[in-house]
Amino acid sequence: MTQRDLYDLLEIDSPEDVEYFEQLADLLESDEDISEDLFRHALSAIRAENAGEFAENYMAELANAIPEEVSAEDLTEALDAMEQRLLLLAEDLDEEQNRDDFITELFKLRNWLHEEAGALIDGDPCTLLEAFTEMRAEKLGVASHEYGLDRFPDLTPEEISYNLGRFEKIEL
Repeated sequence: MTQRDLYDLLEIDSPEDVEYFEQLADLLESDEDISEDLFRHALSAIRAENAGEFAENYMAELANAIPEEVSAEDLTEALDAMEQRLLLLAEDLDEEQNRDDFITELFKLRNWLHEEAGALIDGDPCTLLEAFTEMRAEKLGVASHEYGLDRFPDLTPEEISYNLGRFEKIEL
């Protein structure tokens, strides 16, 4: 994929134009082969106020797609851990390291969603993205399936350090 192709996919003219949830969803869910360099470039100017909201809404959408009758406790925990990591990093994207880590974690999430045989639909191996897509469709009334969501690949966020100087002292 070229930079122009990526811009066309996201309907942008430059990285500064990435400001809508749908653009992040398209970037994460596209079946196109997007290199890490292009992915980083596309998100290089994402605003801190948008980044946290995008991450929170996207992770909530994934979690909400899981049908109540499907056992997915480990998957839900993995999604929660990734969401917390992304939200923490999004708080301070002005720091180059946080921006880099935020984009790294999103790229890791993209790869995780597209990993082959990360889930099962009716006993057949599929990617987690395919399973989430079917679960979303099922909530809209499309035919239901049996899901196997206990074989997903590891999505352990990188260790995070947090500058304790950012916390304010409070009187108890």
